[in-house]
Amino acid sequence: MRWTLEQLEILVATAEQGSFSAAARHLGRAQSAVSTAIAHLEVDIGCTLFDRRGRLPRLTEAGEALLHEAQAVLRQCQRLDARARAIAEGEEARLVLAIHEALVEMPQVDATLEALAHHYPALQLTLLYGAQGEVARWVAERTADLGVLLGHHLDDAPLEGVTVAQLRQVLVVSRHHPLARQQAPSPGDLAAHRQLLIASRTKDDPATPLGARFWRLNSFYSMAELATRGLGWALVPQHIADYPPFRDHLVALSGAALGILPVIEVETVSRRDGAQGPIARWLRRSLGERFRDRRG
Repeated sequence: MRWTLEQLEILVATAEQGSFSAAARHLGRAQSAVSTAIAHLEVDIGCTLFDRRGRLPRLTEAGEALLHEAQAVLRQCQRLDARARAIAEGEEARLVLAIHEALVEMPQVDATLEALAHHYPALQLTLLYGAQGEVARWVAERTADLGVLLGHHLDDAPLEGVTVAQLRQVLVVSRHHPLARQQAPSPGDLAAHRQLLIASRTKDDPATPLGARFWRLNSFYSMAELATRGLGWALVPQHIADYPPFRDHLVALSGAALGILPVIEVETVSRRDGAQGPIARWLRRSLGERFRDRRG
């Protein structure tokens, strides 16, 4: 390989600017230097890139094909430069983020990921989605650098958490469930039907069912899915009740019979002994800001 990146830059500039003189002005070079660089590139690769018989040079068929290759090479060089700068400035080159499955397609989380892609385009990101225990375990075992999960007891784990939001819950049933005809069911009404509960996040803190008929699940999405099928009533986060596959099949009832409905904390967790880089800190801050903005 005898061609250089400088020659590729001149090739792309000439094709985009439409002439050797315009490319020279764009690059701040003499026109003769641009013409000479293109001529040397043609010799190096053994192809004529421009038809010079007209008033303005025109790409040949070979020139059109190789232009796309040159543009791809230069884009890769830009990515290399961006990554090198990020590493030199102390930013993480890669990050593994574990997210609780109940937060899949949540607007605040998705908006944070979109902003992450914009602010740190060179970052190599791995996203892991899992159940509550899986997210905490992945962070504890260093499979993931940062976790986003629902409120978790961290006393016995090498983790520390930062609360970034509180999720409001709603009581939902299928539109065809007998409870759907009672906008404000009593405790007795609810106890007469199967309750769908989230499985305990810890062995020592099981959720207490209202009556004798209940099922436990480890997924809020699964709870909502079974609720749409009329298999019971459930407390789920508002964004899950509003999820497109569920919202037309569920009705929200008054939860007054249950007292003040508990909120669910959203936390970011990391290892206590793990140094957090600037991107992980940015993620924590940005996620909290988006939840606050949405609430307001």
